[in-house]
Amino acid sequence: MAEILNHEGKPAFVVMPYNEYLAMLEGMKDIEDSEAFREAKADLLNGEDEILPDQVTNRLMNGDNPVTVWREYRELSQKGLHEKSGVSASMISQIEIGQKTGSIKTIRKLSEALNIDVDDIVAYQKMDKQS
Repeated sequence: MAEILNHEGKPAFVVMPYNEYLAMLEGMKDIEDSEAFREAKADLLNGEDEILPDQVTNRLMNGDNPVTVWREYRELSQKGLHEKSGVSASMISQIEIGQKTGSIKTIRKLSEALNIDVDDIVAYQKMDKQS
């Protein structure tokens, strides 16, 4: 059972058995997890997020070029991505083979054409360089 301690006539501290404290923390974590799940589910239903197949996630995690992975997942050729983004096909090719990283303006155009966040390209480019 919890005991409330006052300071200057107002509740200031709670004293409770440790096992009750741990149970309370666990309950708070469950509430946070439930809220995160509801938010993720809403994002999926609103089309603000998507579930990726394992093969796409694995390719990204294994260091494949993110522009290539996303382009192929969206079933676009380099020419198709060029037409959709306005980025030259030669620049796309150079980014995909790692000769260039592309300016933020270029990455933004590619990410918009691929319907992804800029971070979905930049974060994996950084991972690839670190491996």
